[in-house]
Amino acid sequence: MENLKDLAVAILGAAVALAGLLLVFVGFVYARGEAMASKRGDRFKHVARAGIAPFLVSLGCAWVCVTFLEGDASALVPAILLFRADLVISAVYAAIVLFIYL
Repeated sequence: MENLKDLAVAILGAAVALAGLLLVFVGFVYARGEAMASKRGDRFKHVARAGIAPFLVSLGCAWVCVTFLEGDASALVPAILLFRADLVISAVYAAIVLFIYL
């Protein structure tokens, strides 16, 4: 059981760290769009707003990890699945923004 708690704590830390990185990245993209006063700037703002999706998945994953650590043993599998989904969604979002918009 101790190994499972260690796994949950590791996922919790990684999810919160990823949420922080996403928040900074989304802020950077939004600020870049704010600097442009044209239709292109509006596109950057919309792309930045789309970055809230992986951010919220990260926070949801952290919530489920905390639920597991509070004693709900059935929450570990959803936490792992949410974390994997978070990694994929964040990678796709970052690739789209970096290779298409920046």
